[in-house]
Amino acid sequence: MSVCERDYIIRCAADLGVGVTEEQARLLLSHLDTVLEANQRLNLTAITDRYRGVRLHIVDSLAVLPYVGSAEGSAADIGSGAGFPGIPVAIVAERPLDLIESIKKRAVFLEACVRLLGGLWGTEVLPLRAEEAAESHACSYTCVMARALTSLPALVELASPLLVIGGRLVAMKGAPTAEELRSGENAARMVGMEETQRVEYRLPELGETRTLVCYTRVGQSEVPLPRRVGLAQKRPLA
Repeated sequence: MSVCERDYIIRCAADLGVGVTEEQARLLLSHLDTVLEANQRLNLTAITDRYRGVRLHIVDSLAVLPYVGSAEGSAADIGSGAGFPGIPVAIVAERPLDLIESIKKRAVFLEACVRLLGGLWGTEVLPLRAEEAAESHACSYTCVMARALTSLPALVELASPLLVIGGRLVAMKGAPTAEELRSGENAARMVGMEETQRVEYRLPELGETRTLVCYTRVGQSEVPLPRRVGLAQKRPLA
């Protein structure tokens, strides 16, 4: 772990409007190193180079903080995988999150990461599908985030029953098509959600464009939720 890498993270975070301390940068790099070390066994990420991991995992995860970091109440990361963006958000916002991850080996890995990083203010791992979490944690969160998990129509369906009225979904996407954005809006209306913000940004010093699409739960779903596991992806509402 080098001073240059810590400084790079702090500088890029500042460009994104996020303040990161040296200690937080150290923890972010410790998490990334743990991911890369376990990657050969667990297939956590297609990014195997530490240089690219700093930029495409850590810095990209930090971009979500202005939209979720200050939200009061409970937050969750759906399909957390290797812990991005949930663990970086917990580290920098200094708040607990629920990391929802259905693949058992990855959930066990996330639990080990949380312990290694000192507990992250009570962050917990839920080894569940999002639909299962919606049964046990209905209307539990003021903010739900997801990074490159599934299509927008599926995401709004999965997030809606987890959120309180007024709660927010922040969907981290690469470059969603106009068709996906329209389908997301249509599905959102059906499940009591409404698109409230869309932000395009570039990763500092890389120039790669990303999109955040934010939805707010404004009412009740017209469709009984959660539907059976997997239907949101296999048979999207829109």
